[in-house]
Amino acid sequence: MSDDDFAKGKWPFGGEGEPDDVPVPSGAAAQISDVLARADEQAGEYSFGGQADSLPAAPGLVVDEVGSIPVPITAEQAEKLIEQCKKSPFGHNFETKMDETVRQSWQLEPTQVRFENMAWQSGLEKLRDVIADRLGYEDIPLQCVLYKLLVYGEGGHFVKPQDTEKEDGMIATLVVQLPSSHEGGDLVVYRGGEVRHRHDFGKADGTSAFLPHYAVHYADAEHALEKKVHDRPLSEDLANLIGNMEDDDEPFALLLAHEYTAKSIQDLGTGALKGVDSARVHALEEANALVPTAKQLRLFIVHLAHKIEYDMDRSMNWEPGERTESIHWYCISGESLGRTRKSTAFNFLNPGQETLSQLWAPHGIMKEDGYMGNEGPTRNTK
Repeated sequence: MSDDDFAKGKWPFGGEGEPDDVPVPSGAAAQISDVLARADEQAGEYSFGGQADSLPAAPGLVVDEVGSIPVPITAEQAEKLIEQCKKSPFGHNFETKMDETVRQSWQLEPTQVRFENMAWQSGLEKLRDVIADRLGYEDIPLQCVLYKLLVYGEGGHFVKPQDTEKEDGMIATLVVQLPSSHEGGDLVVYRGGEVRHRHDFGKADGTSAFLPHYAVHYADAEHALEKKVHDRPLSEDLANLIGNMEDDDEPFALLLAHEYTAKSIQDLGTGALKGVDSARVHALEEANALVPTAKQLRLFIVHLAHKIEYDMDRSMNWEPGERTESIHWYCISGESLGRTRKSTAFNFLNPGQETLSQLWAPHGIMKEDGYMGNEGPTRNTK
């Protein structure tokens, strides 16, 4: 139907008026209509997404005939994976078609795929509960069912499809993107013919290569996956940068996001790292292995301590005074290499584009206060 069909102001089943008029029911139905509008607040969100915080960065993905698949995926593993895939079709009217101008991707059936990290399933259940609440299905049990594992390479896209119910009772589509290094590939969700939601799967904040991300939309929502314009493995990008470093380039450091005990580091080394720390350090280790020995980075784990001594000024206020720093060095396997008391200026990486406050505030602060006699308080940032 179009506005031209109703140019004379006659609409189906007794409706009358111009195309821009807002029809108002008559009688008691008018009040019912107004009050019923409040139900819209309980309808849930049409589309949403973000970091899948409950899912592990390393899902333990295993594919039949290929084996374990690391993420972000390497070029070699991607080729092996695609060998086991079929090209993705699409539905048009009542037909199933193949046309790479409409859809360019590969797919695996659920029976070919498994996730061996036990935290994956429990994390998916937590994510399911969040999704149910945001969709407006609070206290109604929902189930996440794997329909396909899709592989989008460089140039991969899907032009404005509209999902149909793949399972009885399907209400929404959940897309989980595993850690991936790429540009483009945004999921765009339309409503009323206009773009209402855009999901970039962590590219804007620099977390796409380190953490899984998700997007949800109703099953009948019109959507599109924009073309991926770059899909080189993260390890290769990092390896090129590491290999091009000069001898006089500054050593760099990466602040870890999580807290760790000395025992866990000594027992497990980098194996103790979790979440984004594990993903980032694993990426550096993997890239380092691709670089010629003479150009490889020497990697260490260090515990930094920054001590501030406070002095009392004439107004009886505590002011920061002398600062001292110390470093406890560990090899990546966890063996202690000793301490140094000399202050060192580190060239800190900042892949998350965080402010100084955001970088340092999460780290442990120990403040001595209360009754202090003749000595001022000290504070250590670790």
